[in-house]
Amino acid sequence: MTSAQVRQSFLDFFREKQHSIVPSSSLLPDGPNLLFTNAGMNQFVPIFLGQQKPAWNPPRVADTQKCIRAGGKHNDLEDVGLDTYHHTFFEMLGNWSFGDYFKKEAIEWAWELIVERWKFPAQRLYATIYKPGPGEPSEFDQEAHDHWARLFQDADLDPKIHVLTAGKADNFWMMGDTGPCGPCSELHVDLTPDGDTRGALVNKNDPRCFEIWNLVFIQFNANADGTFSPLPQRHVDTGMGFERVTAIIQGTKNLTDFSGKISNYETNIFRPIFDDIEKLSGKKYASTLPSSDLSAIRNQRQSGSDQSAIDIAFRVIADHIRTLSFAVADGIVPSNEGRGYVLRRVLRRAVRYGRTLEFHEPFFFKLVDVVAQTMSDVFPETRTKQKQIKETIKREEEAFNKTLDAGLDLFDELVEAHEAYKNSAREMQPHMLALENALHLARHGEGFEESFRSIRHEISKIGKAAAPLSRWRSDALPLEFLELRTAPPNLEDAISALATEPAMLAERRADFLEMADTEINGLIGAVDDVTRMGSKFSGQSAFLLSDTYGFPL
Repeated sequence: MTSAQVRQSFLDFFREKQHSIVPSSSLLPDGPNLLFTNAGMNQFVPIFLGQQKPAWNPPRVADTQKCIRAGGKHNDLEDVGLDTYHHTFFEMLGNWSFGDYFKKEAIEWAWELIVERWKFPAQRLYATIYKPGPGEPSEFDQEAHDHWARLFQDADLDPKIHVLTAGKADNFWMMGDTGPCGPCSELHVDLTPDGDTRGALVNKNDPRCFEIWNLVFIQFNANADGTFSPLPQRHVDTGMGFERVTAIIQGTKNLTDFSGKISNYETNIFRPIFDDIEKLSGKKYASTLPSSDLSAIRNQRQSGSDQSAIDIAFRVIADHIRTLSFAVADGIVPSNEGRGYVLRRVLRRAVRYGRTLEFHEPFFFKLVDVVAQTMSDVFPETRTKQKQIKETIKREEEAFNKTLDAGLDLFDELVEAHEAYKNSAREMQPHMLALENALHLARHGEGFEESFRSIRHEISKIGKAAAPLSRWRSDALPLEFLELRTAPPNLEDAISALATEPAMLAERRADFLEMADTEINGLIGAVDDVTRMGSKFSGQSAFLLSDTYGFPL
């Protein structure tokens, strides 16, 4: 099935079950507590709270909801590009019952659609139900357990293996500290080649087994005193990951072969965007994933010759152009505050990853057209607002390119300065030891003239080692670097002060030693500062880069 067929099949199925098909709500939420619409249930909150009566008869609906998760509590931004299934923009397919059907119908229909209509192998499915841990609310969801157990048993599968339990974090939904809430059941799919993990990967954050559908049963009210009381009406709120389901269906040859690559990005949802990125960049998407630690990848500047880095950039850019296109179409524009600032960060992240593909001129706005071409049948606003979307993104992109160029230049300068300080410190250290030894001999030992020559020689060597540092005394550098401009004593003055003939200082040995002790101890302190500075970038330097230029998103 194509992605359009998957979406339509879902809606048609629930239309057959007497659901009204409603349009997606805007990404700009009605309530003040959300940055973006981030779930299908957002538009139905007034019904759950009893503030509004459902307008449909029977009171049940289904839709595909536009969602953004890129800020606040629900934030997938940092994971986008590094794996196959996280997105900032996605569609959530859902069905709702407002005081109408409840657990039996919701669970049976989920099974009917997934197993009987779409032909997911039942042996690869695992349902999780709520079992409270110590101090957690409510009670074991026996009703949901019994419905799932019956369905798996009818499929000749052991419910003890396929019906699993989890606590509040995974299987109890709350709107807030108080208000409507209830247990939920999640349906997970085993994507391993053999499909025989027996539930071992469920809720383990493993891409080989992930949730595709969450069925929430809103049946309690959370009271301010921590107790829970039954609601006068019980509701069903479900959400299915559209991109995930499409990836499974398309990546397994309609669920017949699980040996291949299953990725949201290997679908006809993203392939047209990748095609345009390939044309613009001259590079190819090769479907590789990073093999090293993800946290390290987030913070390193990837080389454009690294295929893994190229593929990360493809995924980031393809995801983020969907986010920007849909957000701007719904009236959310990049700005310096609130949701506008989050959107600006998303755009800038895409532009920075564009540098990996060697884009140095505006390119991101050119991808708006392919989003409109592929999505306007379902979301016509991507076509009607296409010109406005392109103009907004292009304007932001042009402005950020200028800032980014300046930021990258500064970053490169800091890296070179870091190396210069480190190298200078390394060269200074042996001369500092020799200098301290010569000063000790001059103060306590024989051979004052020879000790003086050694002192002069070592100071000269230290001065040569420090000479490269002068080019970094620039107002463009952070405070810690600038402080070193005044911290070291003037080496030339120190050398000149000691550069008198030894014989002329013999009678003023005490004065000389006092002066040399002051100058050289100051020099020792300065070299220690250089050594410390050369060891790592400071927090203030990192803050400057992160705050001004968006590193290290």
